[in-house]
Amino acid sequence: MPLSSTLRPLLVLALISIVAMVISVSIGSSAMELGQTLAVLTGGGTELQQTLILDLRLPRTLSAFATGGLLAVAGALMQVLLRNPLADPYVLGLSGGAAVGALLAMLAGVAGFVVSGSAFAGAMLATLLVFGLAHGTGSWTPSRLLLTGVVMASGWGALITLILAMTPASRLPGMLYWLMGDLSHAGTPAPALIILVLVCLLVFPLGRS
Repeated sequence: MPLSSTLRPLLVLALISIVAMVISVSIGSSAMELGQTLAVLTGGGTELQQTLILDLRLPRTLSAFATGGLLAVAGALMQVLLRNPLADPYVLGLSGGAAVGALLAMLAGVAGFVVSGSAFAGAMLATLLVFGLAHGTGSWTPSRLLLTGVVMASGWGALITLILAMTPASRLPGMLYWLMGDLSHAGTPAPALIILVLVCLLVFPLGRS
C-alpha cells in the first residue's frame, strides 16, 4: 500500500532525526566509531563507553531534540495565530525576552532552575508587551502583531548586547554558551520529551482546521 503524501515526508524526517541523533552521540572530545556507538545503544560496549554515551551524550542529544521540537511547534502555532509564515518566537521577540531574563539571572549569580524560570518570565513579559503594544486603541491584526514583534525583537537584541558588554569577563563565556544553546548541564530529557509528545498529540488532530 503506497504511503500518503503527508505520511511520506514525516517518515523521511523521522529517519533523518534518528540518524542525526546517532551521529550526535558518536561525536565529541573522545571520538567513537559508529559501530561502537551502535553497540552501546543496543546494550553492548565497555563500561566507559556506556557512561560516555548513555550518561553524558544521549541525555544532551535528546534534550536538544526536544528543545528543537518544541520550538518548531511554537513557531507553527504562531504562524497559525498570525496567519503569516514569517511568524516565529524569534521574529516576535519572545526569544529575545527569554534571553534577557536568563542573562539577568546569570548576571545576578544564580543558576539552575532560576535561570530557566527567569527565561520563562522574560518570554511572558515579551508576549504581554507585544500584544499590548499591538492592540493600542484599536484591535489586534496579524500584520500589526508581526511588525510590533519585529520592533520588540530589535529592542531585546540591543538590551542583550548591553548586558553582555556590562558583564564581568569571568561570567561572559557562560552567558555566550547559553545563548548558543549550551546543553552541558542538561539533566533528564524526559519532561521535555513528554511535553513535546503531548503537545503534538493535542495539535495534530487540529492541524487541518
